Amino acid sequence: MGIAPVVHLLLLLLLPLTEVSAQEQQQPPPHPQVVRPGCREKCGNITIAYPFGIGDGCYRDDGKGGFQLKCDDSHANPRLTAIGYDIRITNLSIATGEVQAKLKATRYCYDNEGVSVNRSGDGATPLTSSHYLFSATKNRLVALGCPTHGYFVDTAGYYVSGCMSICRPLQYAMPGSCTGVACCQSAIPSAVGYFEPYLLDMQKKDGDPILYTTTTTCRYVFLVETEWLSTRYNNVDKHLNRTDDLTVPIILDWAVRNIGNCSAAKLNRTDYACRSAASHCVKSINGAGYQCNCSKGYEGYLEDGCRDIDECERVEKQEEPCYGICTNTPGSYTCQCPPGASGDATWKNGCRPKDSFTFALKLVTGVSVGVFLPVFMCFWLYLGIQKRKLIRFPF
Repeated sequence: MGIAPVVHLLLLLLLPLTEVSAQEQQQPPPHPQVVRPGCREKCGNITIAYPFGIGDGCYRDDGKGGFQLKCDDSHANPRLTAIGYDIRITNLSIATGEVQAKLKATRYCYDNEGVSVNRSGDGATPLTSSHYLFSATKNRLVALGCPTHGYFVDTAGYYVSGCMSICRPLQYAMPGSCTGVACCQSAIPSAVGYFEPYLLDMQKKDGDPILYTTTTTCRYVFLVETEWLSTRYNNVDKHLNRTDDLTVPIILDWAVRNIGNCSAAKLNRTDYACRSAASHCVKSINGAGYQCNCSKGYEGYLEDGCRDIDECERVEKQEEPCYGICTNTPGSYTCQCPPGASGDATWKNGCRPKDSFTFALKLVTGVSVGVFLPVFMCFWLYLGIQKRKLIRFPF
């Protein structure tokens, strides 16, 4: 009768030792600020991080254009544009120094005689005097349709890059990438800040008849993100037979371009963008200018420098994800299994439940045995003595 209350009391005393109070868990740090105080941070689902900004005083103003943005909320999906430049921005990244934008392809449509009857497109896209340049590594010039020669020129009207697309007879048609049959592509040089596309008219009366064995009604020329060619351009017939407008993504490399390089930039500490101890200057990979790279675990261009990244908010994108309790630390983070589990929390199913009552049960069992065994032995000893008394002194 006296053992059960003792065991119950011991369990009540030991149970709190196996739990972690919710109040003792570290609270997550506040989200790092990426915009100037009082400035808009989002346009739709696009984060507007400094040096970009919407509104006066919210962007880096150094005499070059491109950092001042405008958000049009009148659409179901708000549209972000760079003020002074006819480009619609669909994504921007501080870490990679890239902006994804949309451009309308230049389209020429022809009659049965090969005479141009309709033209459309964005025309020239000038990015001169801006912080943008067309990415030479992530864009390609593409001519679609046949027969056609698509190309673009610079501000002086000189040929920069182009390619020729010819169609095979239908009996020789075969699937393939954009390699010159029905579609061609050409690399572009670096430091290109002006794009004015053209299609060379090829009329039947002037060209070689072999070029007109198979033709398309409309032909296109455009600059496009290279990834589009490998992921979206997977149905040649779908694109060849089209006669409508075509809007495609492009990649722009941005940098601080009001000065040529890091050495020159550091001479003017007032205008210098890389002001934090956690930030360092790197030369632009495309054209003149520089960027500020934050140390690992930091990001941003704000005047007070790089801000600590809360890796726990983006832990699913890390090379070593966290499937346990993530705790942000300056420039890094820790990942531990939750209370009651042990193992490696950076692996999926890496945490295994552990018996949180093992120590308690052992202690209770030891105490119980220690108390019960002497009592039990005393009881049997008592019975043995009483039995011997009954044998020696029977009634």
